[in-house]
Amino acid sequence: MTSESHSGNKTFTNPHAGQSSTEGHSAGSAAGLLRILQFEADLRRIESERELAFYLANESRQVLGFRQAFVFRKRRQWRLEAVSSVTNFDRQSSVNRQMTQLVSGVIEGSETGVKRLSLTEASSLESLRDYMFPQALWMPLTTRKGRVFGGLLVLHEKPWSEPVLPLAERVAEAGAHAWQSLEGRRLDRRRWLPPRIIWPALLLTLCLLGFVQAPLTVLAPVEVTSQERLAVPVPIQGVIDTVEVEPNQPVNKGDVLVRLEDTELRNKLAIASRKVAVAQARLTQLQNASFVDREAARELKVAQAELALAQSERELAEDRLDRATIRAREDGVAVFDDPTALTGRPVSVGEKIMELVSPETLEFTVRLPVMDNIDLEEGDRARIFLDGDPLAPIDARLTRTSYRAVTQPDGSFAYTLKAGVAEGEQGLEDVRVGAYGTAQLYGEEHSLYYIVFRRPLSWVRQTLGI
Repeated sequence: MTSESHSGNKTFTNPHAGQSSTEGHSAGSAAGLLRILQFEADLRRIESERELAFYLANESRQVLGFRQAFVFRKRRQWRLEAVSSVTNFDRQSSVNRQMTQLVSGVIEGSETGVKRLSLTEASSLESLRDYMFPQALWMPLTTRKGRVFGGLLVLHEKPWSEPVLPLAERVAEAGAHAWQSLEGRRLDRRRWLPPRIIWPALLLTLCLLGFVQAPLTVLAPVEVTSQERLAVPVPIQGVIDTVEVEPNQPVNKGDVLVRLEDTELRNKLAIASRKVAVAQARLTQLQNASFVDREAARELKVAQAELALAQSERELAEDRLDRATIRAREDGVAVFDDPTALTGRPVSVGEKIMELVSPETLEFTVRLPVMDNIDLEEGDRARIFLDGDPLAPIDARLTRTSYRAVTQPDGSFAYTLKAGVAEGEQGLEDVRVGAYGTAQLYGEEHSLYYIVFRRPLSWVRQTLGI
C-alpha cells in the first residue's frame, strides 16, 4: 500500500511490517549478503551524480527496509538531491525544508558515524514531532580523508535495531565510494567563497590590474665578453702550421701564439743570404782591382748598389720569416674556438684568427631579436642569468644600444647591445669570458594590459593588417 508524506512525496509500505523490529530491519545473513552484493554491483554501473542520488534514495530500501529516504549533498550548505519514490520534488516544500534543517542543525553537529535519531525527541524541530515516520537513521557519506560531503537520511515508524547498523555503514561506505569515483578529488576541495562572489571579485581584480604599472621586459641571449679586446690578425699570407696556445689560456706579451708554415720563407732567406755573400765578394774584388784597373773603378758603384739591394732582399726575407711566428702584443686571454680547426688552414693577410681579451674588464654582449625589440636607452637596467649559475643573477646597465639589426649565424636578425657590470656588484671572480646565458632587459613602464597583450596585438596587426 502506498501513502503520501506531508510534502506530497510518495512512500512505500514496509514489506516486513508484520514482523518484529529486528526482523523488519535486517534480513537473514545469506539473503542480506546477496542484497548488499547486488547493491554494490549496481553502484559500479552508475555514470552520473543525479543517477547515483536517485539510486541511493530508492534501491537501498532492499538492504535497509526503510519507509522513506532523503539524499543530501553538502557544498557550502546542505542541499536535498533526491527523495525516495519520486523523480521530481520541490525543495521548498514543508517537509523537504524541515528535513534539510534537521540535517543542517541536529545531525551535522554530531559524530560522523551512523546515528539513530527520534524525531519526537528533536526539541528544535517541533513540526516533525508528529511525522508519520518518526524514527530516523542518518548515514553520512565521507571522503577518504574523513570529510563529510553528503548523507542518506532514512525513516521508519519503528525504532532501528542494532543489526541494521552494520548494513547501514556498508551502504554509506559503498555510496561514498561510488560518489568519489564520479567526482574524484573535487570532494576534498573546500570552496571558501560562492561563485556569485568569486566571479565579480575576479572581474574587479582584472579591471584594477589594468591600472598597475610595471616595466616592460624582454629576454635575449647574452655572451660574456671584455671591454678590452685585441684582435690577432695574420700578418702575411700562408698556411697555419701549429697553434701554440689553448682556448682561454692566459698569455703574456711576446708569447708565441701561432706559427705559420715557413719552409718557403726559410729558403728565400737562404737565397737572399747567398746573394748578399756574392755581392759582397764581387764588391771586394772590384775594390782591390780598382787601384790598377780603371774599368774596375767604374764598376765599383754598381757593385755597391747590388750589395745594398741584396742586403735589402735579405732583410725583407728575415722580416717575413719573423712574421711567420705570431706573438701576443699584450697580456690577456687567448679566445678562439678549436686549435685543430686552425691547424693547416690557409689564411690571408689581415684575417682574424683569435682575440686577446682582458678578464678584469668584463662586458656583456646582448643580441636582442628584432621581434623582441623594445625602447631601450643607455643606463637602463639589465639582469644577466648565466647558464653555468642561473641562480646568481648579475646586475648590469646598458652602455650601448643599436639602431641597426645585423644578421646572426642562424640567419635571424638581432640588435647588438652592450652592458657593463653595475656599480657595487660583487662575486664575479668565477665569471669567465666566453660564457653564455640569458639577459633580462628592463624598458619603460606600461600597464599590465599592454604587457600581456603586446605580442597578441602585434601578431594580429601583422597577420590581419588591422
